[in-house]
Amino acid sequence: MSRFGGSGNYFDRGAQYARACYAQPLAKLLSLLKSALVGGAVLGLIQPAFAVGVITSDQPIFPTSGQGVYAALLDLDGAKPATAPRGDDAFSALAGFAQTVAADLKAPGPATSGQKATASSQDEAVFVELAEFAQRVGAKRSVPSPEPRLKLAEADNAIDALQDFLRGNGTPAPVAPQAPVAAPARGKPAGPPVEAHFVGERVCATCHAGHQESFSKTLMGRIGKTQPGKFACENCHGAGSQHVKLGGGRGVGGIISFRADDLSRSVQDNNAICLACHEKGDRTYWSGSVHEVRNVACTNCHTIMRSVSQKFQLKTVYEPETCFQCHKDKRAQMARSSHMPLREGKMVCSDCHNPHGTANESLLKTATINETCYKCHAEKRGPFLFEHTPVRENCLNCHEAHGSINEFMLKVSRPRLCAECHGFGHALTSGPNSYQIMGRACNNCHTQVHGTNSPSGALLHR
Repeated sequence: MSRFGGSGNYFDRGAQYARACYAQPLAKLLSLLKSALVGGAVLGLIQPAFAVGVITSDQPIFPTSGQGVYAALLDLDGAKPATAPRGDDAFSALAGFAQTVAADLKAPGPATSGQKATASSQDEAVFVELAEFAQRVGAKRSVPSPEPRLKLAEADNAIDALQDFLRGNGTPAPVAPQAPVAAPARGKPAGPPVEAHFVGERVCATCHAGHQESFSKTLMGRIGKTQPGKFACENCHGAGSQHVKLGGGRGVGGIISFRADDLSRSVQDNNAICLACHEKGDRTYWSGSVHEVRNVACTNCHTIMRSVSQKFQLKTVYEPETCFQCHKDKRAQMARSSHMPLREGKMVCSDCHNPHGTANESLLKTATINETCYKCHAEKRGPFLFEHTPVRENCLNCHEAHGSINEFMLKVSRPRLCAECHGFGHALTSGPNSYQIMGRACNNCHTQVHGTNSPSGALLHR
């Protein structure tokens, strides 16, 4: 017979005589075994699921009964391998068995050639068929590497560890570190400064007649009609002789495009062109403001070449929509039931804030939050004979400035709002039917919560 697993032992003559006598039953048994082997491998019933430690080739899984399918095939012929290979995977064991059988069939030893002549041709055909089947399966399924398997402690959970073990994976493949994606550099010119001279806006109009027509309808365009040359194209876009000479195009000839995807110039460089004329007035505090520090460009909010809004040449028709491009949380607050009348068009964001920078908190136009509120709510200014301390301190102690789900834009509903400072007691815990809970809650009695001048209004009753 043959040698298995590199062992030098041969089957004894009794085993060979038994196989010769029972060749046909053995062929049927091997065919049945092959069918069971394939079905079990598909269903995942043959391969053992051990994922609790590292098992190396020196420590067999079944030290007493061999190595799974490989040992079962050897036990069928009455042979025991000297060193059981690590082949608990059904397909790899089948492939290894077929390879040894095929090798022995191709190279029979001279001393046993007379004995092998007595073997049945049916037995040899079964082994050939088994070898071909294993080769076809092996071509589609890789044999696991003899590396230590994944420990349970290295997996995220037991299911992942078991799946890795069943696939025959060793230690998990190291994940290649991904290089951080660098943001595109801005403000780095592509080459040396372009030497160019002014050519006049009439030359620009030969290609950009549409832009010139739309610009003439804007505020700056109308001023340019009465003061020729004050708002000419090259005052902002730079000298255009090289741009014209090279045939035009975006960024060609050193022309300034003000586009967001133009990486040849920084945001500060583009803003400096606008600030050359607009650095006074409300733009005095632009340098160092929160919008300037965060690289907000003038063209993020304003459009120059066409008229969209009635004032300030904004990118949107409605001023709050321009602010809502970034401040989406304020858009959501404005949609609440109690809100500032921005939706109704009675006020805009710039009534309270100066987006170009101020010396005050939250870009407010006035020194304090209360002073901003008093511009409209002058009756709350006082002074009062009896003050309500939280009111004098900050209106936002009780109110949400941009919108709330509670009446009067309160941060929380009454009486819980009052209980934040005044604690419990005073019938606040007397139940839902008490007069402190029904109706306007605490305001049922304390009507002048912002302060009163009544001599008997120490408790803000009147």
